[in-house]
Amino acid sequence: MASKMFKLLLFLLGFGTVCTSKKHVLCSTLRLELFYEKCDDSYTPVIKMEPCEINKDTRVTLSLTIIPRKDIGRLYARVQVSKDSVTVSDFRYVLCSGYDDEFDFCGALKGETLKLSYQDFRYLKQLIKGLYTIKIHLFVGEKEELLACFIVTVNLKFSLIS
Repeated sequence: MASKMFKLLLFLLGFGTVCTSKKHVLCSTLRLELFYEKCDDSYTPVIKMEPCEINKDTRVTLSLTIIPRKDIGRLYARVQVSKDSVTVSDFRYVLCSGYDDEFDFCGALKGETLKLSYQDFRYLKQLIKGLYTIKIHLFVGEKEELLACFIVTVNLKFSLIS
């Protein structure tokens, strides 16, 4: 279940970019700062995070509206996570295989409007204070053409562990 939620989060965040090489604020509080930036020439989505708070009792909703520039038959994500400039993980996920996929957005065609939302980021509650950088590359098709590339920066100013 946690793996499904993480994959969906990666997909949603993968489209949460606005302008190449420029950081944009998604959330900023005394406890948390969340920024995102594009590292490719992908399109502009509408992305929201409500409320702008992550703690042990908060239920966060991340919503996204996007029009993909390519068909989403096969969709892959490469995710690199660093904490305080040290790479802690480098994973590759298959989000849509083109066969019996679990997500509704699999199979979406180029130009279709996709409206997605996701709630409850329970696994984030185990993060410790620090600066996290998440680089996400999304690829489509058998030749793995780049669909989107972005960098999410999370500055957690206190530990979430209860």
